Amino acid sequence: MTTPPPKITPLIVPRASETRRPSPPRWLIVVGLVVLALVLAVAATARPGDPSLYPGGAGQAKTTIYLVENGFHSDLVVPRAALFAKPHPAALAAAMATDKPWIAIGWGDAKYYSSRGVSLGRAFSGLRALLLPGNRSVVHIEGFAASPDHLYADGVRAITVTDAGLEKVIARVDRSLDMADGQPQRAQAPHGADVGFFDSVEHFSLLHLCNHWTAELLNAAGLPVTPVIDTLPAGLGLDLRVRAGVK
Repeated sequence: MTTPPPKITPLIVPRASETRRPSPPRWLIVVGLVVLALVLAVAATARPGDPSLYPGGAGQAKTTIYLVENGFHSDLVVPRAALFAKPHPAALAAAMATDKPWIAIGWGDAKYYSSRGVSLGRAFSGLRALLLPGNRSVVHIEGFAASPDHLYADGVRAITVTDAGLEKVIARVDRSLDMADGQPQRAQAPHGADVGFFDSVEHFSLLHLCNHWTAELLNAAGLPVTPVIDTLPAGLGLDLRVRAGVK
């Protein structure tokens, strides 16, 4: 009995026009578009520094200020003597709030920033501040008895700026204060010892957060900043380390 020969399946080679590469997953396309948008936003919003102000020349007078952050919010702390070297609205506000030798200056949403504690109402207030535009804001001023590097174990960066740069920082704070009656306007908020909240003419939103404001002060001092990266203090610290050489 003879064995039938095995069947041979002909090899079909598809034409070049019939070979198609599989499309990338939709999620990968979305991720790529998001990354591209972030890169473009970083490039478009990056602000250059001013080398004449920071780091400045060897012969220029300089002062050390401090960036203080808690993981979510950041302040700048300046020596009282520098703040009071010339008449400024910011100095008037500081005089109303504290007599301590170091002055912490911050900014934020009027209702959320000036309230304390953890509650459902405050959580909703925070969401409102982030999601709705045109929120009222306040400048926060607090006195410290010593420089922050002697008060806190972490969350403190020393930044040495020229006195000319520091003058521009204070001028930037001045522009934020509501001086409707020629005086800083105390906000309707709790005021503890060595603490004051003052009405600001600026508006708080997701596109203009407290850390963006702090970055704007540092940019006034001549440091380069990148608002998209500076949204959180960790990003602001990274930005300052990479672009300005701040340790």
